[in-house]
Amino acid sequence: MKKNISQLTQWLKEHSLLLKLIFLGSVLVFVANQVTHIAQGMTWADIFSTMEQQSTGRLIGMVLAGLLGVIPMLLYDYVVVKLLEKEGKPPMKRMDWLTSAWVTNTINNLAGFGGVVGATLRINFYGKDVPRGKVVATVSKVALFLISGLSILSFVAFVDLFFIRTQNVFREYWVWLLLGSLIAPALWFFTYLKRRTLFKTFFPKAVLLLFGASLGQWLGGMFAFLMIGRLMQVPVSMVSVYPMFVIATLIGMLTMVPGGMGTFDVLMILGLSQLGIDRSQAVVWLLYYRLFYYVTPFMTGVILFLQQAGMKVNQFFDNLPRLFSQKVAHFILVAALYFAGIMMVLLSTVTNLSNVSRLFQVLLPFSFNFLDQTLNLFVGFLLLGLARGISMKVKKAYWPTIILLGFCIVNTVARTTSWQLIAVYAVILLAVILARKEFYREKFVYSWGALTVDSILFGCLFIGYAVAGYYAARPAGGNQVINHFLLFPSDDVWFNGLIGLSISLIGLFFLYQYLAETTVTLGEGFEEARLTRFLEKFGGNEGSQFLYLKDYGHFYYQEEGEDQVLFGFQMKFNKCFVLADPIGHREKWTAATLAFMDQADLLGYQLVFYRISEEYVMNLHDCGFEFMKVGEEGLIQFDEPSTVNQTAWTETVTEKIAAEAADFQFEFYPETISDALYQELERVSADWSRNQKERYFIGGRLDPEYLKCSSVGLVRQKQTVIGFITGKEMEKGKSISYDLLRIRSEAPAFTREYLFTHFIETYQQQGYQLIDIGMAPLANVGESKYSFLKERFVNIFYKYSYQIYAFQDTRKRKEQYVTSWQPRYFAYPKRTSVLFAFVQLSLLITKGRHQSVSLVEEAMTEI
Repeated sequence: MKKNISQLTQWLKEHSLLLKLIFLGSVLVFVANQVTHIAQGMTWADIFSTMEQQSTGRLIGMVLAGLLGVIPMLLYDYVVVKLLEKEGKPPMKRMDWLTSAWVTNTINNLAGFGGVVGATLRINFYGKDVPRGKVVATVSKVALFLISGLSILSFVAFVDLFFIRTQNVFREYWVWLLLGSLIAPALWFFTYLKRRTLFKTFFPKAVLLLFGASLGQWLGGMFAFLMIGRLMQVPVSMVSVYPMFVIATLIGMLTMVPGGMGTFDVLMILGLSQLGIDRSQAVVWLLYYRLFYYVTPFMTGVILFLQQAGMKVNQFFDNLPRLFSQKVAHFILVAALYFAGIMMVLLSTVTNLSNVSRLFQVLLPFSFNFLDQTLNLFVGFLLLGLARGISMKVKKAYWPTIILLGFCIVNTVARTTSWQLIAVYAVILLAVILARKEFYREKFVYSWGALTVDSILFGCLFIGYAVAGYYAARPAGGNQVINHFLLFPSDDVWFNGLIGLSISLIGLFFLYQYLAETTVTLGEGFEEARLTRFLEKFGGNEGSQFLYLKDYGHFYYQEEGEDQVLFGFQMKFNKCFVLADPIGHREKWTAATLAFMDQADLLGYQLVFYRISEEYVMNLHDCGFEFMKVGEEGLIQFDEPSTVNQTAWTETVTEKIAAEAADFQFEFYPETISDALYQELERVSADWSRNQKERYFIGGRLDPEYLKCSSVGLVRQKQTVIGFITGKEMEKGKSISYDLLRIRSEAPAFTREYLFTHFIETYQQQGYQLIDIGMAPLANVGESKYSFLKERFVNIFYKYSYQIYAFQDTRKRKEQYVTSWQPRYFAYPKRTSVLFAFVQLSLLITKGRHQSVSLVEEAMTEI
């Protein structure tokens, strides 16, 4: 006997695949036969007629019923997670396991195959930090309980049909119900026997939870099915239907067909027909059940699965896929806003816009359009304003954009039901969601490039509206074609539109003001004690003396609460101009620059560096900056006597003799000067300023507070001060940089050389090693025929711009003193117009930050 059983078992194993195919084939033959029989008793017209009777509210109710029916399945995954935590798995975040649970159960609900798909997904989702063998064992044991809840329902239905409603039409299926009801007790008995071995971690709490989860799963499916029937208003008692639902589900599960498809449906249609329900209505009922309980949750699960998979791919590729999708979504959103705004304004201007070209015939159905002309103009210009804010990634523009887009979409869809239009709007809303992390800037600042584009756009729209008004006032004459397209019904309509245009501009102005307001500031203001302490610790450079001017901002880079690197800057339009290299730890320059860039970018500003060294410009290049040479810094180094221009020093002897003959007297004040002497210097400065322009960003100021930290050298002629020069220490006792050099207009020509010579000799005698005498702008820039084109243009400007500025004379005057020249560079962000940056720098130098500007310059000022 045992031998026969063993042989039978072996034969079944060898032919298991064939037997499975025969079994599934027989099921499919049965299903196909029954479907053919069912189809003979109905028509497609009946099915479509039944579907058309369902209102939108009922369909929404069916969707909710299907989603609610899936929720009890999540208890399976709760049990799995808790069991694995006993095996050493770290606790999962609630949102993580809820997402994984929803994905697993919604996909398994449709995919079926006896829970194989669900088990595979659970192993992948919960298998981290736990040996794979333990995970597989736990998930496999949980899969045994999937049918236990259906077994309990089979027992309930069996008792109902066999003892209570004995005349029920479904009593003939009592054998299936009896066999199904035996599964749960058998499973409980088996787990009880193995409670100390195989199910040691399960018994009894986890086993009870799994029985409850399975019961909840099948009750949820029954709830969804019966609720869909109730919403369809099928004329039958739901109590009469549930036994057939249990029977069909049980048989469908035993076939292991995905979701019981085919067997369940055929049995339900036959059973519902026995209850007197029309077959077309039964088909629609089952169709909705499949759609809203299986397909709709499955789609949500797939979306969440793709999201999770996308997150893993995104992590693997170091966040690049997410950044790419954000950029694409941001581009789509900006393009959609500009398109919508322009089309709305055009619709208010050109009455027959669709007749202008076929392009507008295609585009018009996808644009927003209100019945009121004023509202069209107002919303159109707001969309254009928000488009600029969105393109600049201003955080405060995000929610106003969502609200305005929502208002426009609801208004348009309510009046025009078009699936193409809804699909386009869905893409726009998806772009809004995907691009949400692109918006980080605290304020809106106009760049010259953006202002130029918007000025052209608004200008064209205003001109178009003015042209329309012109032809509206003269409909009889002129070009009849233009009249046909631009003619308003009356002057009053055009004038009402003009009022709307004015209101739109006012709204646009307040929108820009709202976007530009913020309490966040870039860097910090002037703190003399902090600045002095920092310079004493780290020393300065050729630009550090200007940091005592109160129109400079200071950005301190800190580590562990200690100032490490300092940048001095001034703002002009959307540029933050930084003079000279950073001050502080050289090894922390890159980190400090990146921190400064982040803070400036947060407020919508771009960093531009002027007069920086070759060493630092390479750091900036690594940070994404482009650069060009803008001149050379002149240095006098006393520790390298072999490099001194001896000829220049010899020539100064003649000047000394001439100075003595002219009764010149040099005086040097290393510390604070008296008020009386300051007044004399003021008179010299006032005389000098009649013929010279004050330079604001790269030059000092004659200010008593500013001169406190300066040394002053002056020349008297017959007791009258006719010129002075100031200097500031860069590194105490080692290096000095000259600042102001101002001379009366009637002073002898060699007064400048006299001051320079004595200034240099004084510091040489005091033991200083280096004197910085400033930059020779544009010197040795673009001299090679292989230089960049922009540097070649600079070279031409350097050679032939005598009437604007004597660049070559500046180089010659300093050359007689300089022992070495060091190149200096201008660095600006990539994709930035170097022309605009240079013009803005020139305005900063000549006009300063707060000086009055011309009307054109005022128009280019940021909001």
